[in-house]
Amino acid sequence: MGSSAKKKKEKKKDFQKPKLKVGKAKPKASNFTDTSFKSKAIVLQQQLAENAPNPVERFKYNLSLTSSRADTQRRDALSYLAGQLSTNPPTNPVGTSTLLQKLLPMMSDSYGPVRGQLLKLLRNLPADEVRPHVEKIMLYIRGTMTNISQEVKDDGLNYMEWLLEVAGEDVVSSAGCWVKPLRDFMSVLGWTVKVTPATATKSGWTSAPRTTFGAKKYGQSFPRQMLVLSKFLEMGFKPGMPTPWTPNDWFSNISRVPRTPDPFGYLGLFKPTRDEDGEIYRNREDRQDIFQKRFRAAVEAGVDMAKKEGGTAGRAAATLDQVLKDGMSDYERTLRLDDDEHLWNGYII
Repeated sequence: MGSSAKKKKEKKKDFQKPKLKVGKAKPKASNFTDTSFKSKAIVLQQQLAENAPNPVERFKYNLSLTSSRADTQRRDALSYLAGQLSTNPPTNPVGTSTLLQKLLPMMSDSYGPVRGQLLKLLRNLPADEVRPHVEKIMLYIRGTMTNISQEVKDDGLNYMEWLLEVAGEDVVSSAGCWVKPLRDFMSVLGWTVKVTPATATKSGWTSAPRTTFGAKKYGQSFPRQMLVLSKFLEMGFKPGMPTPWTPNDWFSNISRVPRTPDPFGYLGLFKPTRDEDGEIYRNREDRQDIFQKRFRAAVEAGVDMAKKEGGTAGRAAATLDQVLKDGMSDYERTLRLDDDEHLWNGYII
């Protein structure tokens, strides 16, 4: 009798509705399963399909997206290209020349992340394939450094540092890649440069327009500009590697055809008036000579002013000053045969 009453009580318990107290949640069943979690899955899309595009077509497709009007699309396309170039072996079916021709105009892009991704991509390019395009790259870097936007200018310094790292010697010895960048640095820093005109005026006075473009010294831009200028000058004033002399060199210099282009150009016999801005300055002495003639006074004056400011600008100016002392300490003025500075004074022609 007792066991039967107990069984009836247990069965009745299953059909009883529990009384809930206010403020307490309903008790969970013993077989309750929590389904509130979120799962993450890897979606392969077309990667395993038979008709998926091959890597070459995908590379070209993303290269075409770099000219898209959408900022994020340009950024993502550059990110994909940088990833392909960073693989081992790197994937570049179009070649470095085509890649640079397409991407160099993006150096002055208005969207900051696009410029950042472009710099990452450029750092993955082989240095040997970048060197033949130094002159073209320098044109776009100069345009970026003198851009009206301060953020674009700062990224132009990053591009300049990258080019000096991968092809520094080729930069300072290429046509138009020594004087013109120095002029741009003077313009960005706001340092006045005295320019000697090709034809003398009646009054005999010459003056350059006072340049203040980019001279606003805020943030880290001004010190960084001086530091990058220091690296540029340090590369230009770097002494060449001495080559051991052998007795056969004397005969070789006389009988063999020179291997450098325009070997007797310094004589100025068969060429028009020199264009100093676009000239090739192959050796250290030539670069020292034109720097002394056109830029040294302005740079030294600007360095003295920056030292007085102190702080980060003062330390950057001290670095630049040390580069000037090391690079120009052994400078000796050499008169070239085609220099017209009082060379024919006293002669009647």
